[in-house]
Amino acid sequence: MTPPDLSLSPSYTGSAGHEPRVIAADAPFIVVMNAGSGRKQSDKTRAALEETLGRAGRQFDVRLVEQPSRLADTALEAVHDAKSRNGVVVGAGGDGTLCAVAQTVLGSGCAFAVLPRGTFNYFSRNHGIPADPAESIPLLLNARAFPVQVGLVNERIFLVNASLGLYPKLLEDREIYKRQFGRSRLIALLSAAVTLLRPHRHLRLHIEHDGTMHEVRTSTLFVGNNRLQLEQIGMAEAPQLERGLLARLRHGQSGALRNLA
Repeated sequence: MTPPDLSLSPSYTGSAGHEPRVIAADAPFIVVMNAGSGRKQSDKTRAALEETLGRAGRQFDVRLVEQPSRLADTALEAVHDAKSRNGVVVGAGGDGTLCAVAQTVLGSGCAFAVLPRGTFNYFSRNHGIPADPAESIPLLLNARAFPVQVGLVNERIFLVNASLGLYPKLLEDREIYKRQFGRSRLIALLSAAVTLLRPHRHLRLHIEHDGTMHEVRTSTLFVGNNRLQLEQIGMAEAPQLERGLLARLRHGQSGALRNLA
C-alpha cells in the first residue's frame, strides 16, 4: 500500500488539483508536543522519534508544552525556527492541539505535519495518518505537502469544527472526566450523556455570512469541517466538504455553508 501524503500545508486552501509540494530530504522537523496526554506517552513519542528520525539522520527538535497557556507561544517559536531552517512544523497531540498549532502555521509558508495523540483524532484519521507513532513517524521521512481545507470564524481557523453553546460544554466536561477517570472513548461517552441530561441555556446569535446577517436563537451552533465526524453524527451534508463547503447544525437543523477560509 502506498503511504498517504502526511505533511499538510493549511497555508493553501485552493482547489484539490493543486500539485503537492516536495519536502526537502534534509528538512528538520520542529515538533510541538502537548504533554497533556501524560508524561509516559510523551516519553514514548520522543523515543519513537529518536528511533526513527535519529536513525535516518534527520534533525528534529521537540518542544514539549507542559502548560496549555504556552501552546500558542511555543507554536509561534516553532514556526519562526522552521522558517529560518527551511523546516517542517509538526503538531503532536489531539485535534485541539493540532488546530492551535495550525493557526500559527497558517500563512507562514511552512509545511505542517501531524502526529496524532488524542482520543478521537478526527483530523489525522480523515487524512489517513495512523495513530500509532511507530507507523506515523516513518511517514514523515517521505512526506509531501498538499493543501487541506480549513474553516474560518472571526479570524480563527478550525480543522474539525467550531461551535458555541452546548457542544463546547460537552468537550469541557469531557476533559474534566478524563482528568478524573482516564482517557478512553467510554469515559467520553459517559461524560456526554451526563452533560446532555442537564438543563441548557439558549443563545441569541447574529451571524454574517455571504453579506447577509442572520439572527438565530439556539442552544448550540456547530459548524463542521471533517467528513468522518459528520458521518459519525449522521449529517447528510458530509459529502459537501469535498466541494469546499462547511456544514452547520443548530436545533437539529442542518445545511451547508460556503467555506470563507
